[in-house]
Amino acid sequence: MRGPEWRDCIRCHGTGKHIECYDDLCHAQGRCMHGDNTCALCEGLGRITAELAERWRQREPFKGVTAPAPDLRARGKLHVAARDVREHPNKSLREADF
Repeated sequence: MRGPEWRDCIRCHGTGKHIECYDDLCHAQGRCMHGDNTCALCEGLGRITAELAERWRQREPFKGVTAPAPDLRARGKLHVAARDVREHPNKSLREADF
């Protein structure tokens, strides 16, 4: 079985940083004064799976996008990935391979 296909995050272009704030002053300065500028899609890793990229492109609201198990493992959120696998036994909980 093949592992996940990894790519640069399509939201931050692999930097791990993205201005998530809607404040015009933040966008004008190129950084957010309200937060840490961490990309909400990759959570600062700069890499996501092709599956997560596809889910993000097809999203309705951004908050409706759920990360697959390899992305959660890469972020160190094993407990979330384990819960997802428990609820959907056909999913895999393998290590993310960068």
